[in-house]
Amino acid sequence: MIEDDDIILVELKRLLEIESETTEFDMDVLASANAAFFTLYELGIGPNTPFYMTDTTTWDEFVTTIPKPIILDYIFLKTKLVFDPPASSFVLEAFKERIGELEFRMNIYVDDGGGTIVG
Repeated sequence: MIEDDDIILVELKRLLEIESETTEFDMDVLASANAAFFTLYELGIGPNTPFYMTDTTTWDEFVTTIPKPIILDYIFLKTKLVFDPPASSFVLEAFKERIGELEFRMNIYVDDGGGTIVG
C-alpha cells in the first residue's frame, strides 16, 4: 500500500506548507519539481532518461544511489525558489548557496561513480 509520504508531490506540498487536499497549486509545484529533476538528470543523477513526476509518482520510481533526504532537500529548495521564493534577500541567498552546495556535493558523488543507475 502506498503511503502519502511515498508520493513525491504530497511530501513537497507538506514542505511548501500546502495542505495535501489543496490541488489548485499542483501544476505549479509539478512544473517546478520536474525542472529540478531535469537538472538532476543533466548532473548525471537518477535514471538514464529524464524523470518526470505526476501527482501520483512515488519516491521509489526515482532510482538513484544518492540518499532520498539529499534529493528531497534539493527538489524542495529548487521548487520553493520558483513557486514561493522567500521575501528576505538573506534567506534567498541562503537557499541559493544550499542549492549550489548540494549540486557540488552531488557532482563529486557522480564523479566518484555514484548517481545514475545503469541498466
